[in-house]
Amino acid sequence: MAAEQFYNAAEKVWNSDDIDLAAYVYPLVVNYAFSCELSLKASEGKVKFSEVSSEGLLFATNIESAVRGHDLKSIFTKLKLETQEGIKSEFESATGENLIPLLEECSRYFEDGRYSFEKIGGSYSLSGVRTLAKGLLDAVMAFGKNHA
Repeated sequence: MAAEQFYNAAEKVWNSDDIDLAAYVYPLVVNYAFSCELSLKASEGKVKFSEVSSEGLLFATNIESAVRGHDLKSIFTKLKLETQEGIKSEFESATGENLIPLLEECSRYFEDGRYSFEKIGGSYSLSGVRTLAKGLLDAVMAFGKNHA
């Protein structure tokens, strides 16, 4: 859900007729890239249970990502091979594009965009990260439905 919200926030800017995209490059990059990160992290999770009460109640369940970090390529390669293959296949079906080149191109966009004030130069493919974000949302959802 969070991945979709960051994607939707970027889409509001992207699709607005009265906004100059050049004035919102970094928010667009960060929101699309963070959506990618959250989609990938949602594809695999681990469940951490709390202790069971004396009445047999489970107080809290915590589901968290099985991987850490912001580097999209690194996150992807830390996923199980079955998950990687499923996401790649679903991504290609959803977008008609190969996932790996886009992952490599946009791998560090979240950090680079978030800390752009520390960088000298650089460029971003807005259409590339947008395609990656939407494709990963769709691919991870489809993969999850097919492997539930």
